[in-house]
Amino acid sequence: MKKILSFISVVALLLVLGSCSKTSPELTTNLRFINLSPNAGILDVYANSTLMVGGVSYNAASGYQSINSSTSSITITQGGSTSVIITGSVGFNANSYYSAIAYDSVSKLKVDFIQDDRTAPPAGKTYIRFFHYVSGISPVDIIKAGSTANKLFAGRTYLDHSITANNFTAYTAFDPGPFSISAVVAGTSVLITQLPNFDAAAGKSYTIVLKGFSKGTGNDAIYLGPISDK
Repeated sequence: MKKILSFISVVALLLVLGSCSKTSPELTTNLRFINLSPNAGILDVYANSTLMVGGVSYNAASGYQSINSSTSSITITQGGSTSVIITGSVGFNANSYYSAIAYDSVSKLKVDFIQDDRTAPPAGKTYIRFFHYVSGISPVDIIKAGSTANKLFAGRTYLDHSITANNFTAYTAFDPGPFSISAVVAGTSVLITQLPNFDAAAGKSYTIVLKGFSKGTGNDAIYLGPISDK
């Protein structure tokens, strides 16, 4: 039996179209898929019943795929099967870029749709943003090179990027790496996890994600990981 869940959408908007003639060109957008569900295994993604991208494993991100911007159905299945995990309706702004990020346990999988800014960072800088996908833990500070005095992001909480007023989906410009990044309990030096030797290149954009389960071990443990955006 298919399980239909509501998609969590940060900026996914239904595209409002005027009347179009049959000869009007198809409006398209660009969508990539990121698998941050620790126990979901390999996932396939369908747009309007057509395979958009297949075989996306945990921690992996697909490339951007061009799809119809008025796409009405996105479905995620177990890799190589027709076993539907989640399906829902969504539309997109034309000529834009989006990330569809799957997170949480496979039994209650959720998906963020986030519109991606493709603007290049200032000369000699790198762009970084941070998304928090671990429920049930204290607020975190993301710090550079093990120094609590050098905070990249402060007091971040689970899914706080979904609050539009915070504008946490935007990038912040930093000096390029390589450097280490740590997640610590906010306002302390208590280490949660660390990303060593993050090579943030000038002219590039990255999303740093905190992922895993609060009490997970092994593959399910809390990790910091980079996603190359541009």
